[in-house]
Amino acid sequence: MGLSISYRLQLEAASPEVALDKLQTLHHRAADFPLLQLGPLVNLQGEDCLFQEDDPHDGVKFGAMTFADFGEFHQQRFHTTPSCSQLIGFAIDPAQGSHTCSFGLASQAAQPGHWHWFDSCKTQYASNPEYGGIENFLRCHHTIIALLEICQELGILQSVSDPSDYWETRDPQALLNCLRSYNIFTAAAIGSVKDALAPLGYSAQAPIQERADFEHLEAEGRMQPPASTDSNPDHPAESR
Repeated sequence: MGLSISYRLQLEAASPEVALDKLQTLHHRAADFPLLQLGPLVNLQGEDCLFQEDDPHDGVKFGAMTFADFGEFHQQRFHTTPSCSQLIGFAIDPAQGSHTCSFGLASQAAQPGHWHWFDSCKTQYASNPEYGGIENFLRCHHTIIALLEICQELGILQSVSDPSDYWETRDPQALLNCLRSYNIFTAAAIGSVKDALAPLGYSAQAPIQERADFEHLEAEGRMQPPASTDSNPDHPAESR
């Protein structure tokens, strides 16, 4: 739950050398952005693609997972997924409050030369006042959009899902209106869950509660809940 940009990357009929060249270009250009952290570009093959205990590449490998991988992942995380034969990618931490995300390409043994990737970045909590508020949020959201534009230039972008429609319209006011709707909706939802769990002796925690105006947002959301805020419910990576 939260305002996120989801994206799919794809490269057809390409050799590992071509895929690596495109990711090296993307990684090099990512260094020009004001990221909190830019992880190293990794090129993994065979068993090195699988999740391991204390995996240093954990944040990258999620992007290489397929629908089938997520089913296996919930049953046995280690030594089974991702199922790709090779993955090339890197992880980034865009801004304070946002979620980390990754960019890359992965090839399945059954489909050599066919490369794919899926990931998403939750930018909503970059708007929390303690992280810099609206200015930090806009910088974070714009950074992800700009990186996706580079992917488009490189010919590896398949699709983008941005519930604010900023990817299509570049309308900053619509983006801020969408952000406010998400903050109100999230505050009301967390408040309702918290109230339901309290009699049972449990509590609910979410970054939205760290805002000084949380109770105001919660009250506004309960009075007039906004429309659905599902960003890309058809892919299991949204829940991670």
